Amino acid sequence: MRGGVHVSRVKIVTDSSSGVPQEVIEKNGIEIVPIQVQFGTDSYKEGRDLTIDEFYRRLDEPVLPTTSQPAPGDFVQMYKGLVGECDEIISVHLTSKGSGTCQAARLASQMIEGARITIVDTQTASLGTGLIAMAAAEAALGGGGHEEVMRVIRRAMDTTSVFVALPTLKYLRRSGRVPQVQAWVASLLSINPILGVRDGMVEAVERVRTFRGAVRRTVELAARACGGRASRIVIMHTNALDDARALLEDVRQMIQFDEVHFAEMGGSMAVHGGAGMLGIAVTQA
Repeated sequence: MRGGVHVSRVKIVTDSSSGVPQEVIEKNGIEIVPIQVQFGTDSYKEGRDLTIDEFYRRLDEPVLPTTSQPAPGDFVQMYKGLVGECDEIISVHLTSKGSGTCQAARLASQMIEGARITIVDTQTASLGTGLIAMAAAEAALGGGGHEEVMRVIRRAMDTTSVFVALPTLKYLRRSGRVPQVQAWVASLLSINPILGVRDGMVEAVERVRTFRGAVRRTVELAARACGGRASRIVIMHTNALDDARALLEDVRQMIQFDEVHFAEMGGSMAVHGGAGMLGIAVTQA
């Protein structure tokens, strides 16, 4: 104990794109490095000097916002602050096939002395990474050492899936970030894509004619991925908490689960689909 707070041998760090709910961050002592959000020449740190309300207010400005990984210096600052607070740091981040976050974290880790630092490329994104970080933090808080926490991480990586329904193609049409969707846009189809992760790449895994149908399909895909039984579920949204809460009833009909959370996906996902996105991240029991 230190100052009445349990100090874990292993400390878990992730970045804000993982979307870990604030109550879980506080309960399990997860440290968050903010991603960068750019509106033209203006650069902000997500959740620090740019609130989610301000992000959505500016989302439809003429210049489409972009996101980028934290700078190595942001990781250096985080890691240095944790040296002496723990024996080891395990830094858990989104897929390196879609972001330079893991590379920035590795560069920073080479500049730190006094703690062992392990960088984990989760090969997934958003609350998929968030669920893996949550599992790791629970193991660390329970006193697990490096090998135990890494075992939990590997299992979570093998059993976690994420699916997100987009209410509009407007933002993907502007950004061009998901190639298959660009092909569908070019064919002038009226569709609502479902994003998922395959082999470490964020891809459009299905297309559905209506958004309501797409949302329903995300629950079906999540149920199939976990075999209808989950240890933990996160219902994800972009500025649509009421809709996310309403989706829980559909989830209950298809998936038995031990624990459920609601989470705002934030700017890293909202740049693709705007407000109103809904999705499911699930870890198989």
